[in-house]
Amino acid sequence: MENYKFISLMGDQSASFSVQASKENLIAFADYLIDRSRERQQHRKEQEEKLELDNRTLLTRKETCEYLGVCEATLWKWAKIRYLVPIKTGSKVRYRKSDIDRIKFGCNLDPYAGKSDK
Repeated sequence: MENYKFISLMGDQSASFSVQASKENLIAFADYLIDRSRERQQHRKEQEEKLELDNRTLLTRKETCEYLGVCEATLWKWAKIRYLVPIKTGSKVRYRKSDIDRIKFGCNLDPYAGKSDK
């Protein structure tokens, strides 16, 4: 709500002012704060649910290669240096979507930084 931007000024130590508000304006402001808090809480809950789903979602080796645009040799190298560790169930190899997204969206450092070809 544009009308309440002045509230951010109150944090400024050098600002000195007084505010008069009607009962209706105070109620409207309180409603605005409550709605804003609920929206943020709902957004946070949706993000947590998405993260929980991503943690449970597993991709095959082929799906992972296609999603990241790399070859199987790269996945093997990443597993060897523990950059992207697969989950093995019997003879099947799977990768957590959350781990894959961490790599795809740049939340991790370059796996080859500081490594020499030996």
